[in-house]
Amino acid sequence: MNNLKVIFFTLMLIAFSAPISAKIVVLNAEVAMLSTQFAQEEFKNLDEDSSFVADRERLELLQAEGQALVEKFQKDQEILSDEEKLDLQQQLQDKQTDIQFLSNKLQTKAQEVQQQVVGVLTPTFQKVLGELIAQKEYEMIVAPGALLYADPDLDITEEVIAYLDNALTEKSEE
Repeated sequence: MNNLKVIFFTLMLIAFSAPISAKIVVLNAEVAMLSTQFAQEEFKNLDEDSSFVADRERLELLQAEGQALVEKFQKDQEILSDEEKLDLQQQLQDKQTDIQFLSNKLQTKAQEVQQQVVGVLTPTFQKVLGELIAQKEYEMIVAPGALLYADPDLDITEEVIAYLDNALTEKSEE
């Protein structure tokens, strides 16, 4: 029985040690696409969009008003009547509802831009990745979320960003 265990563990060790020499790298595809110059320009356009700016400014104003209500309530809590306390609580609840709505609206706009960028860049990303795989002879590319640990030297995300930016520049010059 012990000999069987030794043989089994020896075989397992051999089986798992073989791929260690393989060319395995780590790539965060979404970060690569969202870190390109193209993506940064799209995010800049969003940040400069008049309705986005207006919503963001309105959100900041609502947050300041909400904070002022909280401070007023805390400061005057002992001298406020029950009716005034209820009124302040209702005002605060209304502000929180408005803040949540605007926050969700801004987040949705940002997510739409992210999805648009990923959608536009996916074909170029796949082409660049295919070229890199052929050129560098990678045998496996793993997403960082699937790993507990990886040596940072195995991460090719920055390299892919540079290749993507280069490919997009060449594409725009055509």
